[in-house]
Formats: sequence, C-alpha cells, structure tokens
Amino acid sequence: MLGDIDVNDFGDPAQELALFAGCASFADVRAVLREQVEIESSKMLALVSEADAFDVIELMRMREFPPVPDPRMIMPGGSALAVELVAAALLSRSSRKPSDVPREETRPHEQIAELHTRAKRLARLATYRQQYEARLSEHPLARLASEYQGAVLNIRNLQYDHIRDEQERRLFKHPVVDELMSQHLGYGYDDVVGVRDALKTLSAHRMTSLRDETGDIVLEYQGVSPEEIPAGVIARFRDAMINLMFLPGERATIAARELAEIGRLSEKQVLTVLSSYSQTFDSSISAGRRVFDLLTATNPFLITPLVADGAGGFASTANDPGLDSLRRILERALTPHQSAMRRYDKRVRQSVSESLAIASLERVLGCPALHTGFYYYAPKKGRTETEVNAECIDVNLVADRVEGDGLFLVDDVAIITEVKAKSVASQSRRGDVRRLESDLRATIGEANDQAIRLQRLIEVNGGVWLTSDSWLDLSQIREVRSTIILLDDVGPLGVAIGDLQAAGLLAEQRPPWVASLHDLMVIAEICDRPSEFLLYLRRRTDTEVATFYRSSDELDLFMLFLGGGLFVEDDPDAVRRQHPSVPPTRARDRRTRDESAVGTLVADHCQPLSEWYLRDQLPETVSQPSKPTFNLAQEIVPLVDMIAGLGETGWLRCTTDLLSLSGETQKRLMKSIRECRRRTSADGKYHDMLMSFAGTFGHPAVFIGVAPETDDSIAHRTQLSQYIRAKSYQLQSDRAYGLLLDTGGSLLEFIYSTDPPLSDSRLDRLVMEMGLQPVGQTGRPTPPSARRSTKRLRGKGKRL
Repeated sequence: MLGDIDVNDFGDPAQELALFAGCASFADVRAVLREQVEIESSKMLALVSEADAFDVIELMRMREFPPVPDPRMIMPGGSALAVELVAAALLSRSSRKPSDVPREETRPHEQIAELHTRAKRLARLATYRQQYEARLSEHPLARLASEYQGAVLNIRNLQYDHIRDEQERRLFKHPVVDELMSQHLGYGYDDVVGVRDALKTLSAHRMTSLRDETGDIVLEYQGVSPEEIPAGVIARFRDAMINLMFLPGERATIAARELAEIGRLSEKQVLTVLSSYSQTFDSSISAGRRVFDLLTATNPFLITPLVADGAGGFASTANDPGLDSLRRILERALTPHQSAMRRYDKRVRQSVSESLAIASLERVLGCPALHTGFYYYAPKKGRTETEVNAECIDVNLVADRVEGDGLFLVDDVAIITEVKAKSVASQSRRGDVRRLESDLRATIGEANDQAIRLQRLIEVNGGVWLTSDSWLDLSQIREVRSTIILLDDVGPLGVAIGDLQAAGLLAEQRPPWVASLHDLMVIAEICDRPSEFLLYLRRRTDTEVATFYRSSDELDLFMLFLGGGLFVEDDPDAVRRQHPSVPPTRARDRRTRDESAVGTLVADHCQPLSEWYLRDQLPETVSQPSKPTFNLAQEIVPLVDMIAGLGETGWLRCTTDLLSLSGETQKRLMKSIRECRRRTSADGKYHDMLMSFAGTFGHPAVFIGVAPETDDSIAHRTQLSQYIRAKSYQLQSDRAYGLLLDTGGSLLEFIYSTDPPLSDSRLDRLVMEMGLQPVGQTGRPTPPSARRSTKRLRGKGKRL
C-alpha cells in the first residue's frame, strides 16, 4: 500500500471482519450489516436524544472538517460520511429538537467523539459488506462494482474548483440548458451559484465575527483577574464561545432572507433552491432504515445535502448545494421527457464534453488536433482492415462511414480520443453489477471499439479514407495511442484497466487510457512536456501497471507517476523472448521482477496537488507551494528540451524514452556524454558511444557522437549515421536515436532510425567491416523504465 494511511481508521479489523465470517449469501452479509446498523444508530440517537439536531450536525462538521479553509490541514480521521450518517439518524426524529430539555443544558459537544467513532465503524462495516458480496459473486466486474460503490460512498468534492467551474459554466450557461433548468427545476445555474457563494460568505462571516470577538476580549483583558472583568463582558464572551464551539446550531442555521441579502438574489428563488436541496425530519422512517439505505443503496446527501427544520431554517451537512451533483439532478429531471433529454444531450452535453477534452489534449500535446468530429471509412461487418487500404478502388463497397471524436498527430505519434458524456446510472453507483456492466458497455466498451477501430486502420494500412476520394496518408506514424474521456467522475472504473480487459470491455493489447474529463484537464495543466503525457499513457496502458496497481482515483496514480513510483519491472524472460539480442536472464533479474510485480493499492497522493490548486486559500505568511513536476535527473533536462526544441522527426518518442529511464540511468547517460565530450576536447577527434534499453515496450537505443570544433559536421553526421545503421540492425533495435553534439554540449544534429530489416546482406557486411562486438557480449542493457527514487513529501506516511 502506497500513500497517506491513518491506521486509526482501521478500527478492530479482526473483530469486525469476524462478524461476516459465516456468511454464505448476499442476504447473510446484509443481515449482519443491518443488525450492526440498528445497534449503532440506536446508540447514536441515544447519545444526543436531548440535543438540537443542528447543534449536533454542526459539531460533527467541526470534528470532520478543518475550521478554516487550508489545503495543508487534514482533520485526523475526518470523514464527510460520518457527518451524513449522524444526520441521517437525526432525520428520523419528529423535529429538530423534540426533547423538552432546555438547549443550554444538553452539552452535545461531549458526545461528538463517540458519534464519530460509531459512524466510522459503520463506514468500515459497509466496506466489508461490499467486499464480501464481491467475493460471493462470480461476475467479472463484481470487485470493481464494490470499489466503485465504496468510492461513491466515501469520496466528496470530486473536482478542483476552477475546473468544476469551467465545466459547469460551459454546460449550464448554455441557452438550451438555461431554458431546460428553468422549465424542469424552477431555477437556473446562476441561482445555484449565487446561493452557494452566499452560503459560504455568510458562514465564514459568522465564524470570523465570533473568533474576532472572543479574541479581542482575551487580548483586552489579558493579565486581568476574573474578578475585575465586567460581568457583561464575561457574559458576552461566554455567549460567543457557546455559539462558536459548544452549541453552534443557531450560528449554522441559514435562512433564505439572509442569503438573498448577501447575494442580492430573489428571496423566492433562494428558497426554491434551498428547498430542492434539502431533507426534512420524518419519524415515519426509522434511523436504522435511513442509515442502512445510505450505506447500501442511495445516499440522499449526495443530492440533497441540506437539512430543513420546517420553520425556514437550513443546515449544511457535508457538501454545498449542487456540488458534484447539479448535472445528475438536471438529467434526472429530464429523463421522463425524452425530447428534452435528446436536445440537451446532442446540443450541449456531448459537444461541450468533446470541446473541453480536445482543448485539454491540445494543451498537453502542444499542438492542435488534426481532425475533430470527423468521419472516416471502417470495414463493414465481415470485412478486414486490409480491404480498406490505399489501393481500395471503391471504398463504399467494403466500408461504412463512421465518426471519430479526435485525432492528433504529434511527430510520428498518433493519439486517438473518444469522448462519452453519458452518465453512470444511479443503480450502478449503488453497486448493481449488472447495471454497471450495461453502463460500461455503453460508454467505455463502445468508445473502446471506436478507438481501436481507427487505431487498427492506422497500424495496418498506414492511413484512412476520410471520404470516398480522400485518403489520409499516415504511413509516417510509428506509434498509436488511444484515450477514452468520460464526462462522469468514474473513480476506480477508469483506473482498473485490467478488470475492464478481463470483462471484455477494453482491448487486450495496448488498450485505451480511460479517464474523466476533470482528471484529463488536471493532467493537461500539470504536465510540462508532451513526452510526460505520452510516457504516462504508455505506463497506464502498455505495462503491467494495469494489472498490479489499483486506486480509487486516477490522479493518485498520476501523482505517483510524477514521483517515479508507478512502475512494474519487466519480466526478464519475456524481454529475452521478445529481444533475442539481450544476454541470457540472470536469477537476480527474476528476483527483482518478483519483488516489483505485486498487488499495490495506491492511497492518497494528491496532497501536493491540492496545495498547489488551493494555494489562494493559504495564509499570506505561508510560502507558496510549488507546482508538482515530473521527477527526473536535472542533468538530463537540457538535453531533453534541446531535442524537443529541434523538432526533428522522432523527437517525441526520443524524449519520452529518455524520461522513462531511471534517475540512475539518466545520470549515467549524461556522465557518458560528458566523457565523450571530454575526450573530444582533449584530442580533437570524433568520439561516440551507445546505450540501449530493451524492454517489453521495444528496444530503443541512443547513439551519442561528439564532433570536434571543425567545419566538417556533415562527415561526422555520416559517421554517426553509419554506426546507427549497423548497430541498430545488429541489435534489432526497433528505434534508434542519434545525437550529434559539440564539445560544449549543444545539439548539432538529430538522427532517427526505425524498423531495421530482419535480414540484410549489405548490413551484415557493414557490421563485419566495422568490427562491431557481437550482441550478447556487451553486458545487459539498462531496463528502460527502472523505478526512480521517490520524492519524500511533508505529511504522515506521504510519498510519491
């Protein structure tokens, strides 16, 4: 397990898991959880039976969340779900405060620690229930469905604010959606944002006022004996402290009138918004029923996070109104109205998603898309790709015209993208594995078929027919990658590529990368080079990372990747079979592989990312955090950037291969280059060297030549080119890069060679004439992607 883990969250695993030990069916498992829910919810209600529900809810919020916005601060064991579980139990009462005991005598703050403990225990038991049910199921997606339900249950505030705001602005500020929201919800996007902002402003103002009031009194009367402090001041201090920390329910109560005044909004519209996002007290539904349904079916607080007291007062639980839910609320309202839903989907949801995805890929790749929303010809059913090649006489006879969302050409790399805006159904979110399979086939499965279809055409035919008389020549392409971008934040559904392959939803070889639009937008902002993004695509889809790494969040994997930790050692025997020129496998190589190829659960790695994105919330006295960057040996950075800056064919794959090297290998390469330069400076002669990196993703080789300070650079280029031709043929290196440098380290020439012939008598003679050492006698090549030293980060157990 990698990441920030609080062992206190584990509770007593032996005792809690033992509760499910004898379960032989889903009904048995749920019966165990149901019994424990009844016990815990009854005890939670008993602890605060005399208290005001708003006091309890706000005290729980203070326990679970930092008192002031600060991305550096994490409450020990903090959990939004704990607030919601306690609130769910309280909603089973007949009113906000059914007890006759005066509120001033209730002292609910003394019960918060136990409420937290019991709520966290229920959360763990719900997780164990999901895991046990997954083990009892034979469905290939059962485990993934369990993990997805767990992510939905436990994770809140899924998106960084500025990215969420951009997505929502593009989706909901559209005239079509504005009309649909007004018609079917009774309010517009501006109303929701206005209420949300006003609520934050009011809550912050109240907290700040009470904090300042108590602080000013303490400072004013510091050193003064209690007997000398005026009674009125003591009473004012006591009242402020009670409102701030002990009985905060009134401070936390929100009224529509107040929000309307702060936000300059219509009080009627504010009340409409607040009411639509609220739940009310109802004693006809028991606490046990509410809590059990929340843990096993639908969590109502994801859609309706407010609690209404029936007298015009509202209290917040975990999320703000509409946060991460506004789209689902609108789509749920539109679903019964098919014409409105189609209008929304075609004119807004899909087009906005595609536009944002293409813009993000253009940003990270540093170039515009070659084609977006385009059409091309793909083989009819029963036909093959080769029948739709460049020599096809009548493409309409053998192929159908189909649509693609995006095609990028960066150097000799093609990147295909398919975008799906359809939402995952509520049944899938609550763990219905068959509905989840249906949803995934309609989104990821369909997008996979579309992406792989185009990928195969490019690889097999070296191009595609855009129209019946327009052939797009892509014969220069040497690497094709595919991406699937989903509007929904799907968490573990996109991460578990291996599970999706096992279920037949993704291609078995080089499957597409699956990510949410939000995560793509974050990655596009953080990556400094196109080569970093290409390397991430390779790692996520073309290595055993897809098999051995699991996480609930793509960004945790991305942050682990930035630190150099997302890596599984190649199987040395498989590498040897793929590249016969590699020396025989050693026992040490197999041991290293076995130590690496283990199941790895990646926990939270996003703290540095959050601090960067939320840096405006940090106090002015605190030094600003640095943007997360890719962890590589700094010595190699100038070389990588020079190659990219030159822009010659092959630059992207070359820089990506260089970034993939371990930090130790990057340093060794640069040391060898410095030695070549030193020799040339010393004797005035040309010197060269070679390093190759065989692995499951090919056999790249880097050839370095250093030219003396003469005007004869063409001769030195010819000399280096000949060395590359002969040695890459001998090694059967699928791609070779030649870097001709001067003694000062400047890049004079970049040479790129791919796909050497399997047999060539002329090259055999050249190898002999040059006296090249036979393959297998040069020592083992450095692994192309050995694990890089990790960065240590601030915070308990945190590392990248």
